[in-house]
Amino acid sequence: MSNVRHVRTSATQYYFTAFDYQQIVAKMREEFARVADKVIGRDLIIMQFACALLTRQHLMLLGRTGIAKSLLANELFEIFKASGAKTFSIKASVEDTKDNYFGPIDIPRYRDEGVKVRRTRGSVLEADFAFLDELFDTNEQILRDIMLLLSDRMLFEGSERYHARLHTCMAASNYLRLNEVTEAVVDRFAYRSVIASESDAFTQYRIDRSFMGMQGKGRGPMKPISRDEIDYLSRVVCGEVGDINIEVSDEVLYLKNIILRYFIDRMKKAKGGYYISPRRQALVINHLRAWALLDGRTKVEEKDLPQMNMMLCMVGADDEEEKIFAKTAEETIRYLHSDETFRKQLVLLTTVLNVIEILKANPKRAETINLEALGVVPPQKGWKEELAAKLTRQDDLSVTVEQLRKILADLKPANLYIQELADGCHKQLRELSALHLSGDGATFWKR
Repeated sequence: MSNVRHVRTSATQYYFTAFDYQQIVAKMREEFARVADKVIGRDLIIMQFACALLTRQHLMLLGRTGIAKSLLANELFEIFKASGAKTFSIKASVEDTKDNYFGPIDIPRYRDEGVKVRRTRGSVLEADFAFLDELFDTNEQILRDIMLLLSDRMLFEGSERYHARLHTCMAASNYLRLNEVTEAVVDRFAYRSVIASESDAFTQYRIDRSFMGMQGKGRGPMKPISRDEIDYLSRVVCGEVGDINIEVSDEVLYLKNIILRYFIDRMKKAKGGYYISPRRQALVINHLRAWALLDGRTKVEEKDLPQMNMMLCMVGADDEEEKIFAKTAEETIRYLHSDETFRKQLVLLTTVLNVIEILKANPKRAETINLEALGVVPPQKGWKEELAAKLTRQDDLSVTVEQLRKILADLKPANLYIQELADGCHKQLRELSALHLSGDGATFWKR
Protein backbone atom coordinates (compact mmCIF):
# COMPACT_ATOMS: atom_id res chain seq x y z
CA MET A 1 0.00 0.00 0.00
CA SER A 2 1.33 3.45 -0.93
CA ASN A 3 2.49 5.80 1.82
CA VAL A 4 1.80 8.83 -0.36
CA ARG A 5 -0.75 11.15 1.23
CA HIS A 6 -2.72 13.56 -0.96
CA VAL A 7 -3.43 16.91 0.67
CA ARG A 8 -6.50 18.66 -0.72
CA THR A 9 -7.54 22.03 0.59
CA SER A 10 -10.98 23.59 0.26
CA ALA A 11 -9.57 25.54 -2.66
CA THR A 12 -9.26 22.37 -4.75
CA GLN A 13 -12.83 21.25 -4.11
CA TYR A 14 -14.97 22.86 -6.79
CA TYR A 15 -17.57 21.77 -9.30
CA PHE A 16 -18.03 22.46 -12.97
CA THR A 17 -21.17 24.30 -14.06
CA ALA A 18 -22.62 24.63 -17.55
CA PHE A 19 -22.68 28.16 -18.97
CA ASP A 20 -23.54 29.91 -22.21
CA TYR A 21 -20.08 29.87 -23.78
CA GLN A 22 -20.99 32.60 -26.28
CA GLN A 23 -21.80 35.04 -23.48
CA ILE A 24 -18.50 34.32 -21.72
CA VAL A 25 -16.55 34.80 -24.96
CA ALA A 26 -18.35 38.10 -25.54
CA LYS A 27 -17.38 39.28 -22.03
CA MET A 28 -13.76 38.23 -22.59
CA ARG A 29 -13.55 40.10 -25.87
CA GLU A 30 -15.01 43.25 -24.30
CA GLU A 31 -12.90 43.21 -21.14
CA PHE A 32 -9.65 42.31 -22.87
CA ALA A 33 -10.24 45.10 -25.41
CA ARG A 34 -10.67 47.49 -22.45
CA VAL A 35 -7.30 46.38 -21.04
CA ALA A 36 -5.70 46.83 -24.48
CA ASP A 37 -6.95 50.43 -24.55
CA LYS A 38 -5.43 50.98 -21.11
CA VAL A 39 -2.07 49.19 -21.53
CA ILE A 40 -0.94 50.50 -24.91
CA GLY A 41 0.96 48.39 -27.42
CA ARG A 42 0.34 45.03 -25.75
CA ASP A 43 -2.46 43.71 -27.97
CA LEU A 44 -0.69 40.53 -29.06
CA ILE A 45 0.33 39.67 -25.49
CA ILE A 46 -3.25 40.15 -24.33
CA MET A 47 -4.38 37.78 -27.09
CA GLN A 48 -1.77 35.27 -25.93
CA PHE A 49 -3.07 35.51 -22.38
CA ALA A 50 -6.64 34.93 -23.59
CA CYS A 51 -5.48 31.77 -25.37
CA ALA A 52 -3.50 30.70 -22.28
CA LEU A 53 -6.68 30.96 -20.21
CA LEU A 54 -8.71 28.90 -22.66
CA THR A 55 -6.05 26.18 -22.93
CA ARG A 56 -5.15 26.08 -19.18
CA GLN A 57 -1.63 27.12 -20.05
CA HIS A 58 0.77 29.84 -18.91
CA LEU A 59 2.40 33.01 -20.28
CA MET A 60 5.95 34.29 -19.84
CA LEU A 61 6.95 37.92 -20.42
CA LEU A 62 10.54 39.02 -20.93
CA GLY A 63 11.57 42.66 -20.97
CA ARG A 64 13.40 45.44 -19.19
CA THR A 65 12.22 47.11 -16.02
CA GLY A 66 9.54 49.77 -16.31
CA ILE A 67 7.63 48.54 -19.37
CA ALA A 68 4.37 47.81 -17.53
CA LYS A 69 4.64 44.03 -17.12
CA SER A 70 3.15 44.20 -13.61
CA LEU A 71 0.50 46.69 -14.70
CA LEU A 72 -0.61 44.36 -17.48
CA ALA A 73 -0.82 41.39 -15.11
CA ASN A 74 -2.80 43.39 -12.55
CA GLU A 75 -5.26 44.68 -15.13
CA LEU A 76 -5.88 41.22 -16.58
CA PHE A 77 -6.22 39.46 -13.23
CA GLU A 78 -8.56 42.19 -11.97
CA ILE A 79 -11.16 40.91 -14.46
CA PHE A 80 -11.34 37.70 -12.43
CA LYS A 81 -10.64 39.07 -8.94
CA ALA A 82 -13.81 41.15 -9.25
CA SER A 83 -15.74 37.86 -9.33
CA GLY A 84 -13.99 36.45 -6.28
CA ALA A 85 -11.06 34.64 -7.90
CA LYS A 86 -7.91 34.33 -5.77
CA THR A 87 -4.59 35.60 -7.09
CA PHE A 88 -1.05 35.07 -5.88
CA SER A 89 1.76 37.51 -6.59
CA ILE A 90 5.43 37.44 -5.62
CA LYS A 91 8.70 39.05 -6.63
CA ALA A 92 11.26 36.27 -6.78
CA SER A 93 14.61 36.37 -5.00
CA VAL A 94 17.61 34.08 -4.77
CA GLU A 95 16.84 33.70 -1.05
CA ASP A 96 13.34 32.30 -1.69
CA THR A 97 12.23 29.22 0.21
CA LYS A 98 9.22 26.97 -0.31
CA ASP A 99 7.47 28.85 2.48
CA ASN A 100 7.30 31.96 0.28
CA TYR A 101 5.35 30.14 -2.41
CA PHE A 102 3.62 27.15 -0.84
CA GLY A 103 3.00 28.25 2.74
CA PRO A 104 4.90 27.61 6.00
CA ILE A 105 5.13 24.31 7.85
CA ASP A 106 2.34 23.87 10.42
CA ILE A 107 4.64 23.85 13.47
CA PRO A 108 1.97 23.07 16.15
CA ARG A 109 0.75 20.09 14.17
CA TYR A 110 4.29 18.90 13.57
CA ARG A 111 5.05 19.23 17.29
CA ASP A 112 1.86 17.54 18.50
CA GLU A 113 1.28 14.91 15.80
CA GLY A 114 4.65 14.51 14.14
CA VAL A 115 3.02 15.29 10.77
CA LYS A 116 4.89 17.71 8.53
CA VAL A 117 2.34 19.57 6.40
CA ARG A 118 2.09 23.10 5.08
CA ARG A 119 -0.45 25.77 5.88
CA THR A 120 -1.46 26.59 2.33
CA ARG A 121 -3.87 29.49 2.93
CA GLY A 122 -2.75 32.47 0.86
CA SER A 123 -0.18 30.39 -1.03
CA VAL A 124 0.05 29.73 -4.75
CA LEU A 125 -1.53 26.32 -4.10
CA GLU A 126 -4.87 27.97 -3.30
CA ALA A 127 -4.69 30.65 -5.99
CA ASP A 128 -6.70 30.64 -9.21
CA PHE A 129 -4.14 32.82 -10.98
CA ALA A 130 -0.53 33.68 -10.21
CA PHE A 131 1.97 36.37 -11.19
CA LEU A 132 5.63 35.47 -10.63
CA ASP A 133 7.76 38.58 -11.12
CA GLU A 134 11.51 38.34 -11.80
CA LEU A 135 11.11 34.56 -12.03
CA PHE A 136 14.73 33.75 -12.87
CA ASP A 137 16.03 35.59 -9.80
CA THR A 138 14.92 32.65 -7.64
CA ASN A 139 17.02 29.55 -6.97
CA GLU A 140 16.93 26.32 -8.95
CA GLN A 141 15.13 24.27 -6.28
CA ILE A 142 12.20 26.68 -6.35
CA LEU A 143 12.27 26.61 -10.16
CA ARG A 144 11.98 22.81 -10.06
CA ASP A 145 8.96 23.08 -7.77
CA ILE A 146 7.40 25.73 -10.00
CA MET A 147 7.96 23.53 -13.05
CA LEU A 148 5.93 20.73 -11.46
CA LEU A 149 3.29 23.19 -10.26
CA LEU A 150 2.80 24.53 -13.79
CA SER A 151 2.63 21.16 -15.52
CA ASP A 152 0.89 18.93 -12.95
CA ARG A 153 -0.74 21.45 -10.58
CA MET A 154 0.95 19.70 -7.68
CA LEU A 155 3.71 20.06 -5.12
CA PHE A 156 5.63 16.93 -4.11
CA GLU A 157 7.26 17.05 -0.70
CA GLY A 158 8.34 13.77 0.83
CA SER A 159 5.24 11.60 1.11
CA GLU A 160 2.93 14.60 0.76
CA ARG A 161 1.20 15.53 -2.49
CA TYR A 162 -0.38 18.98 -2.45
CA HIS A 163 -2.99 19.56 -5.16
CA ALA A 164 -3.08 23.09 -6.57
CA ARG A 165 -6.11 24.95 -7.87
CA LEU A 166 -3.98 27.10 -10.19
CA HIS A 167 -5.51 27.71 -13.60
CA THR A 168 -3.07 30.07 -15.34
CA CYS A 169 0.21 31.67 -14.35
CA MET A 170 1.90 34.74 -15.79
CA ALA A 171 5.61 35.14 -15.15
CA ALA A 172 7.94 38.03 -15.91
CA SER A 173 11.68 38.50 -16.01
CA ASN A 174 14.26 41.06 -17.11
CA TYR A 175 16.41 38.34 -18.63
CA LEU A 176 16.40 34.69 -19.69
CA ARG A 177 18.87 32.50 -17.80
CA LEU A 178 19.27 29.28 -19.79
CA ASN A 179 20.48 26.00 -18.33
CA GLU A 180 19.04 22.51 -18.03
CA VAL A 181 16.54 23.53 -15.33
CA THR A 182 15.46 26.91 -16.68
CA GLU A 183 15.03 25.55 -20.20
CA ALA A 184 12.54 23.00 -18.85
CA VAL A 185 10.76 25.74 -16.89
CA VAL A 186 10.47 27.94 -19.99
CA ASP A 187 8.93 25.04 -21.89
CA ARG A 188 6.11 24.89 -19.30
CA PHE A 189 5.05 28.32 -20.52
CA ALA A 190 3.12 27.59 -23.70
CA TYR A 191 3.07 31.30 -24.57
CA ARG A 192 6.15 33.53 -24.47
CA SER A 193 6.71 37.15 -25.44
CA VAL A 194 9.53 39.65 -25.36
CA ILE A 195 8.28 43.18 -24.65
CA ALA A 196 10.22 45.97 -26.28
CA SER A 197 10.02 49.56 -25.04
CA GLU A 198 7.95 51.67 -27.41
CA SER A 199 9.86 54.59 -28.90
CA ASP A 200 7.77 56.01 -31.75
CA ALA A 201 6.06 59.33 -31.07
CA PHE A 202 2.50 58.15 -31.74
CA THR A 203 2.71 55.21 -29.33
CA GLN A 204 4.29 57.41 -26.66
CA TYR A 205 1.45 59.88 -27.12
CA ARG A 206 -1.12 57.10 -26.62
CA ILE A 207 0.73 55.87 -23.51
CA ASP A 208 0.72 59.39 -22.06
CA ARG A 209 -3.00 59.77 -22.74
CA SER A 210 -3.71 56.42 -21.11
CA PHE A 211 -1.56 57.29 -18.07
CA MET A 212 -3.34 60.61 -17.60
CA GLY A 213 -6.69 58.86 -17.89
CA MET A 214 -5.79 56.33 -15.18
CA GLN A 215 -4.76 58.90 -12.58
CA GLY A 216 -7.35 59.01 -9.83
CA LYS A 217 -9.93 57.03 -11.79
CA GLY A 218 -8.94 53.37 -11.75
CA ARG A 219 -11.89 52.06 -13.72
CA GLY A 220 -12.19 48.32 -13.11
CA PRO A 221 -13.87 45.61 -15.14
CA MET A 222 -17.44 46.32 -16.22
CA LYS A 223 -18.21 42.64 -16.81
CA PRO A 224 -16.17 40.49 -14.41
CA ILE A 225 -15.54 36.87 -15.36
CA SER A 226 -15.56 34.11 -12.77
CA ARG A 227 -13.10 31.25 -12.39
CA ASP A 228 -15.96 28.82 -13.06
CA GLU A 229 -16.71 30.52 -16.37
CA ILE A 230 -13.08 30.28 -17.47
CA ASP A 231 -13.00 26.64 -16.36
CA TYR A 232 -16.03 25.96 -18.53
CA LEU A 233 -14.51 27.61 -21.61
CA SER A 234 -11.24 25.74 -21.14
CA ARG A 235 -13.16 22.47 -20.89
CA VAL A 236 -14.91 23.31 -24.17
CA VAL A 237 -11.55 24.02 -25.83
CA CYS A 238 -10.00 20.83 -24.47
CA GLY A 239 -12.93 18.72 -25.68
CA GLU A 240 -14.31 17.90 -22.23
CA VAL A 241 -17.86 19.19 -22.79
CA GLY A 242 -19.79 16.50 -24.61
CA ASP A 243 -22.46 18.64 -26.28
CA ILE A 244 -20.04 21.28 -27.62
CA ASN A 245 -17.26 20.30 -29.98
CA ILE A 246 -14.77 22.62 -31.66
CA GLU A 247 -14.22 20.75 -34.88
CA VAL A 248 -10.82 20.32 -36.51
CA SER A 249 -11.02 18.72 -39.95
CA ASP A 250 -8.50 16.10 -41.07
CA GLU A 251 -7.34 18.49 -43.78
CA VAL A 252 -6.55 21.28 -41.29
CA LEU A 253 -4.95 18.77 -38.92
CA TYR A 254 -2.59 17.49 -41.59
CA LEU A 255 -1.81 20.98 -42.87
CA LYS A 256 -0.88 21.94 -39.32
CA ASN A 257 1.66 19.12 -39.20
CA ILE A 258 3.11 20.01 -42.61
CA ILE A 259 3.54 23.66 -41.59
CA LEU A 260 5.11 22.64 -38.29
CA ARG A 261 7.58 20.25 -39.88
CA TYR A 262 8.52 22.62 -42.70
CA PHE A 263 8.96 25.49 -40.21
CA ILE A 264 11.26 23.46 -37.93
CA ASP A 265 13.35 22.35 -40.93
CA ARG A 266 13.76 25.94 -42.10
CA MET A 267 14.67 27.18 -38.62
CA LYS A 268 17.29 24.44 -38.23
CA LYS A 269 18.91 25.64 -41.44
CA ALA A 270 18.79 29.23 -40.23
CA LYS A 271 19.78 28.69 -36.59
CA GLY A 272 21.38 25.27 -36.22
CA GLY A 273 20.03 23.51 -33.12
CA TYR A 274 16.50 24.91 -33.27
CA TYR A 275 14.05 22.80 -31.25
CA ILE A 276 10.33 22.74 -30.46
CA SER A 277 9.45 20.21 -27.79
CA PRO A 278 6.83 17.51 -28.48
CA ARG A 279 4.92 19.02 -25.52
CA ARG A 280 4.57 22.35 -27.31
CA GLN A 281 3.73 20.72 -30.64
CA ALA A 282 0.92 18.72 -29.01
CA LEU A 283 -0.57 21.85 -27.43
CA VAL A 284 -1.01 23.57 -30.80
CA ILE A 285 -4.36 21.86 -31.47
CA ASN A 286 -5.95 23.33 -28.34
CA HIS A 287 -4.46 26.71 -29.21
CA LEU A 288 -6.20 26.60 -32.60
CA ARG A 289 -9.46 25.61 -30.92
CA ALA A 290 -9.11 28.51 -28.49
CA TRP A 291 -8.44 30.96 -31.31
CA ALA A 292 -11.52 29.76 -33.22
CA LEU A 293 -13.70 30.05 -30.11
CA LEU A 294 -12.48 33.59 -29.41
CA ASP A 295 -13.50 34.40 -32.98
CA GLY A 296 -17.00 33.09 -32.28
CA ARG A 297 -16.64 29.81 -34.17
CA THR A 298 -16.85 26.13 -33.23
CA LYS A 299 -14.73 25.02 -36.17
CA VAL A 300 -11.03 25.56 -36.79
CA GLU A 301 -10.40 26.84 -40.32
CA GLU A 302 -7.36 27.16 -42.57
CA LYS A 303 -7.19 30.88 -41.82
CA ASP A 304 -6.41 30.03 -38.17
CA LEU A 305 -3.18 28.16 -38.98
CA PRO A 306 -0.95 31.28 -39.23
CA GLN A 307 -1.97 32.06 -35.62
CA MET A 308 0.11 29.09 -34.43
CA ASN A 309 3.02 31.54 -34.24
CA MET A 310 1.64 32.82 -30.91
CA MET A 311 2.56 29.49 -29.33
CA LEU A 312 5.45 28.26 -31.48
CA CYS A 313 7.50 31.47 -31.54
CA MET A 314 8.86 33.62 -28.75
CA VAL A 315 6.90 36.62 -29.94
CA GLY A 316 8.92 39.81 -30.24
CA ALA A 317 12.27 38.12 -29.61
CA ASP A 318 13.35 37.31 -33.14
CA ASP A 319 11.83 38.85 -36.25
CA GLU A 320 13.46 36.16 -38.38
CA GLU A 321 11.68 33.35 -36.51
CA GLU A 322 8.27 34.98 -36.93
CA LYS A 323 8.92 35.86 -40.58
CA ILE A 324 9.99 32.30 -41.39
CA PHE A 325 6.86 30.93 -39.74
CA ALA A 326 4.57 33.39 -41.55
CA LYS A 327 6.18 32.54 -44.89
CA THR A 328 5.95 28.79 -44.21
CA ALA A 329 2.26 28.94 -43.31
CA GLU A 330 1.40 31.14 -46.29
CA GLU A 331 3.28 28.97 -48.80
CA THR A 332 1.83 25.70 -47.47
CA ILE A 333 -1.77 26.92 -47.60
CA ARG A 334 -1.25 28.48 -51.04
CA TYR A 335 0.29 25.24 -52.31
CA LEU A 336 -2.71 23.26 -51.10
CA HIS A 337 -5.07 25.46 -53.08
CA SER A 338 -2.90 25.67 -56.19
CA ASP A 339 -2.22 21.93 -56.51
CA GLU A 340 -5.51 20.13 -57.07
CA THR A 341 -3.81 16.72 -57.03
CA PHE A 342 -2.30 17.40 -53.61
CA ARG A 343 -5.65 18.53 -52.21
CA LYS A 344 -7.55 15.58 -53.68
CA GLN A 345 -5.01 13.03 -52.45
CA LEU A 346 -4.96 14.59 -48.99
CA VAL A 347 -8.73 14.27 -48.63
CA LEU A 348 -8.72 10.79 -50.18
CA LEU A 349 -6.09 9.42 -47.79
CA THR A 350 -7.57 10.99 -44.66
CA THR A 351 -10.91 9.47 -45.69
CA VAL A 352 -9.27 6.06 -46.12
CA LEU A 353 -7.75 6.42 -42.65
CA ASN A 354 -11.19 7.18 -41.22
CA VAL A 355 -12.63 4.09 -42.92
CA ILE A 356 -9.81 1.94 -41.52
CA GLU A 357 -10.39 3.31 -38.00
CA ILE A 358 -14.11 2.53 -38.29
CA LEU A 359 -13.38 -1.03 -39.39
CA LYS A 360 -10.74 -1.58 -36.71
CA ALA A 361 -13.26 -0.54 -34.07
CA ASN A 362 -16.03 -2.70 -35.54
CA PRO A 363 -15.11 -5.07 -38.42
CA LYS A 364 -18.77 -5.97 -38.92
CA ARG A 365 -19.39 -2.47 -40.25
CA ALA A 366 -17.69 -3.34 -43.54
CA GLU A 367 -21.09 -3.37 -45.23
CA THR A 368 -22.35 -0.10 -43.70
CA ILE A 369 -19.57 2.41 -44.36
CA ASN A 370 -21.20 5.82 -44.72
CA LEU A 371 -18.81 8.21 -46.43
CA GLU A 372 -21.25 11.07 -45.97
CA ALA A 373 -20.91 10.73 -42.19
CA LEU A 374 -17.13 11.12 -42.33
CA GLY A 375 -17.51 14.88 -42.69
CA VAL A 376 -14.71 15.58 -45.15
CA VAL A 377 -14.73 18.51 -47.56
CA PRO A 378 -14.64 17.45 -51.24
CA PRO A 379 -11.81 19.03 -53.25
CA GLN A 380 -13.71 18.71 -56.50
CA LYS A 381 -17.06 17.61 -57.83
CA GLY A 382 -17.54 13.88 -58.15
CA TRP A 383 -14.65 12.76 -55.94
CA LYS A 384 -16.94 11.13 -53.39
CA GLU A 385 -18.82 9.18 -56.04
CA GLU A 386 -15.47 7.98 -57.39
CA LEU A 387 -14.38 6.80 -53.95
CA ALA A 388 -17.78 5.26 -53.21
CA ALA A 389 -17.54 3.24 -56.41
CA LYS A 390 -14.26 1.77 -55.21
CA LEU A 391 -15.60 1.08 -51.73
CA THR A 392 -18.46 -1.17 -52.80
CA ARG A 393 -20.37 -2.26 -49.73
CA GLN A 394 -19.46 -5.81 -48.83
CA ASP A 395 -20.25 -8.14 -45.96
CA ASP A 396 -16.77 -9.64 -46.11
CA LEU A 397 -14.10 -7.52 -44.36
CA SER A 398 -11.33 -9.08 -46.45
CA VAL A 399 -12.96 -7.76 -49.63
CA THR A 400 -13.13 -4.25 -48.16
CA VAL A 401 -9.47 -4.44 -47.09
CA GLU A 402 -8.50 -5.51 -50.59
CA GLN A 403 -10.41 -2.57 -52.07
CA LEU A 404 -8.64 -0.15 -49.75
CA ARG A 405 -5.31 -1.71 -50.70
CA LYS A 406 -6.17 -1.23 -54.38
CA ILE A 407 -6.94 2.46 -53.79
CA LEU A 408 -3.53 2.95 -52.17
CA ALA A 409 -1.75 0.96 -54.89
CA ASP A 410 -3.27 3.17 -57.60
CA LEU A 411 -2.16 6.35 -55.84
CA LYS A 412 0.80 8.30 -57.21
CA PRO A 413 1.77 10.66 -54.34
CA ALA A 414 2.00 14.31 -55.31
CA ASN A 415 4.78 15.03 -52.79
CA LEU A 416 6.72 13.70 -49.81
CA TYR A 417 3.97 14.54 -47.31
CA ILE A 418 1.38 12.58 -49.30
CA GLN A 419 3.86 9.68 -49.57
CA GLU A 420 4.25 9.62 -45.78
CA LEU A 421 0.48 9.72 -45.31
CA ALA A 422 0.08 6.86 -47.80
CA ASP A 423 2.74 4.85 -45.93
CA GLY A 424 0.76 5.40 -42.73
CA CYS A 425 -2.39 4.14 -44.45
CA HIS A 426 -0.54 1.00 -45.58
CA LYS A 427 0.61 0.36 -42.01
CA GLN A 428 -2.90 0.80 -40.62
CA LEU A 429 -4.26 -1.49 -43.32
CA ARG A 430 -1.79 -4.22 -42.36
CA GLU A 431 -2.99 -3.96 -38.76
CA LEU A 432 -6.59 -4.22 -39.96
CA SER A 433 -5.70 -7.36 -41.93
CA ALA A 434 -4.03 -8.84 -38.83
CA LEU A 435 -7.17 -8.07 -36.84
CA HIS A 436 -9.29 -9.90 -39.41
CA LEU A 437 -6.99 -12.93 -39.47
CA SER A 438 -6.63 -13.18 -35.69
CA GLY A 439 -10.34 -12.83 -35.03
CA ASP A 440 -9.70 -10.63 -31.98
CA GLY A 441 -8.64 -7.08 -31.17
CA ALA A 442 -5.14 -7.86 -29.91
CA THR A 443 -3.28 -6.38 -32.88
CA PHE A 444 -1.12 -4.26 -30.54
CA TRP A 445 0.93 -7.33 -29.55
CA LYS A 446 1.31 -8.47 -33.17
CA ARG A 447 3.14 -5.36 -34.42
